[in-house]
Amino acid sequence: MMSDSPRIYPFKRTASELAVTPAFSLAQRARAASSVRYARLLLLAAAAFLLARAQILGGLYPFAPAFLAAAAVVYPRRGVVFALPMLLGLLTALQGKYLLVYVAIIALLAAVFLLYVVDAKKQWFVVPGMVAATVLVAKGLLLALTEYTNYQLMISIFEALIAAGLSLVFLVIFTALRRFDVARRFSADETVCIFLAATGMICGVSGVSVGMFELQSTLSRLIILVVAFLGGPGAGAAIGAMIGIVPSLSQVIAPSLVAAYSFSGLLAGVFSGFGRIGAALGFLLGNLILAMYLLTAAEISAYLLSSLAAGVLFMALPKRLYTWLSRAFSAAGLKSAKEEKHQRLLRIAVRKLRNSGWMFRELANSMNELADSEQPPPESGIRDSMELLSQRLCNSCSLRDICWEMDYQQTFAGIVHLFEVVQLHGAADIKDAPDNFVKRCPHIRELLAIVNCLYDLHCRSSYWQAQRSGSRQLIANQLSGVSEVLEKIAREITDFGDEREILERELQRAVAKRGLPIESAGITAISEKAIDVWAQYIDCPGEIYCRQAIESEASRLLSCEFYVHECSCGGKDCSSRCNYRLLAAGAFSLNIGQAQLAKDGTGVCGDSGGAVLLDEGRQLLMISDGMGVGAKAAGESSGAITLVSRLLEAGFAQDTAIDMVNAALSLRGNEESFVTLDLCVVDLYSGRADFIKSGSAASYIKRGGIVRTVKGNTLPVGMLYNADKEVISEQVAPGDMIILASDGLQEMDSRGDGQWLYRIIEQAVVNNPQNMAEYLLDKVIAVSNGRLKDDITVLVAMLGEAA
Repeated sequence: MMSDSPRIYPFKRTASELAVTPAFSLAQRARAASSVRYARLLLLAAAAFLLARAQILGGLYPFAPAFLAAAAVVYPRRGVVFALPMLLGLLTALQGKYLLVYVAIIALLAAVFLLYVVDAKKQWFVVPGMVAATVLVAKGLLLALTEYTNYQLMISIFEALIAAGLSLVFLVIFTALRRFDVARRFSADETVCIFLAATGMICGVSGVSVGMFELQSTLSRLIILVVAFLGGPGAGAAIGAMIGIVPSLSQVIAPSLVAAYSFSGLLAGVFSGFGRIGAALGFLLGNLILAMYLLTAAEISAYLLSSLAAGVLFMALPKRLYTWLSRAFSAAGLKSAKEEKHQRLLRIAVRKLRNSGWMFRELANSMNELADSEQPPPESGIRDSMELLSQRLCNSCSLRDICWEMDYQQTFAGIVHLFEVVQLHGAADIKDAPDNFVKRCPHIRELLAIVNCLYDLHCRSSYWQAQRSGSRQLIANQLSGVSEVLEKIAREITDFGDEREILERELQRAVAKRGLPIESAGITAISEKAIDVWAQYIDCPGEIYCRQAIESEASRLLSCEFYVHECSCGGKDCSSRCNYRLLAAGAFSLNIGQAQLAKDGTGVCGDSGGAVLLDEGRQLLMISDGMGVGAKAAGESSGAITLVSRLLEAGFAQDTAIDMVNAALSLRGNEESFVTLDLCVVDLYSGRADFIKSGSAASYIKRGGIVRTVKGNTLPVGMLYNADKEVISEQVAPGDMIILASDGLQEMDSRGDGQWLYRIIEQAVVNNPQNMAEYLLDKVIAVSNGRLKDDITVLVAMLGEAA
């Protein structure tokens, strides 16, 4: 089905690609595709021949009708061609009235599906019904024309039901074959159906011998060897048990054959790590061990001879075939069709995320190239002004040739001088004009007026051009940031998609084994240094017990020591989930304290502060001072804090996050809205602290009795169209205190030299972050006698030893 809205992707073939691509490559690919189709047709024809010969339960042939019906539906009208090899297969296996019955069934199905095209949505109901009805009609006519017994009627109904069920199996197989050209692998459900069809084909070679070798026995052992080599001991034992049942479908055999095949497949899978030779030797070893106990002396030689022949064929098959089989059946794990669908949807989502990230990155590059290409050279403005001046004023003047041709250099220098005067003083007058202009130019006043106007137009044009360039640069940075976030999400899904599902299941099981009443558990984010886990409990086991359980089990499953850095309890009634943020061992601990004080002592503080743990063990400390005081300032500062923290948590770069906040504040229309941003990002593994200043006051790092000041010289966010920010990097160690303070605290400095707060911090002997924040506020209250100049917020973080 074609899409309603076609997508057009840009494409450009380079000259080198054109040079190395032969002109007949398309014809070669067409011939190769035709060869593949013919090979597949021959293989399906051979399968139809063998399935027509397949007999089960003493005289039932249900495979042929099911195969023909499924082929005719999936390949409309063309699939009826497989009736020919089926008729040949029936001629080699049946005779008399039974041959006529099955020939009639094949002919009737071929005629029906030649005349009637089944809707794809109804095929899962129509095909089994049609197969069952056709078999019952043909068998019923046979019973009506011959001897009728209740037993024969029951057998006919049973065969019709088996054929109907097998038609669903072959529908799955043919649909998988059509999808294989795109998917290149079979799902678990499709693999089971393929092995059921292989079982029928093995039944189809029953009684056929090549010299001393019985073909059914040799092919059965070969299939067990291949599956055990590719799938391991579990798959080998399972297929051995399945193949061992095949002979019993058409003749009476000893049940010991099932055990022999299963045990041989198990050993072949165990030794498959040593390559094909190891798998073959393991299979022969299993045959030798059980042959002495389960078989007679006369049967051992034939049994081992078939195993040896299968081993030789197994070694003779090309390596490319095993590679192809391994890739084709790589998705055949213990997954249901629903899980397979989820996996496919996940892969589609990853591909769309990567395509979207690529699109945003290309848009960002285009915006950057456009901004660079529109940068005019510095002399272009002067040249344009000169041309405009000569055209508007001097074009009709009688002295134009003298000024602009004979004395061009003096005229040019004089005009530049006038522009410089306007730039310095805002306007140019007659006294500022050169003497030769005053003496010779009859339009000196008009000349000065035009120069003043041109300079004003030049300033306005430069301003708006800078605004447009800045807007494009801002959009480019934001698009680039979105691209990085999308690519990061796609990498996380790809790198930890399969592991996350296994870890969630194993984590829930491990916590439950500890006796905790856990209902479900999940992993929301995972990386090399951090993992976010949630758990839903039936009854609250207590924070200490659940923390210990999550820590120990996550560390055991990930083979790396993790500890709970942050934990939020779901409540004693377990009404919500418990969330855990775990960090890998080696991260510094960080204790945080915060204290605030409104200007009037009782109202709403206009400052906001907070701390958020980012990915890869980075701690974000934030303080924002809104414009003014009260609820309005609090709303602006808290909004800026929330937005920047959410952007950084999502994975945006620091500069991009601040630019987005600046754009949000500066585009609020006529209303003035700006805030200060004082950020500090501490890497808990390396101890590096990045201070990001945007109009904020100085920060401090206290190490014992030594205090270092971190200052920035920037304007608040939202004041300029482009965010003004400065990044200062410092190194901190365990025991250091990082102090962020709003402007209100430093405005209490009566001397204005910034040393007042410095001395208070230097003399403090408090070793607790919360006590340190409250200590600074107490000092302010004592100095101001309760009359504050502004709202005050202090955030203190103290680095501890590595966990």
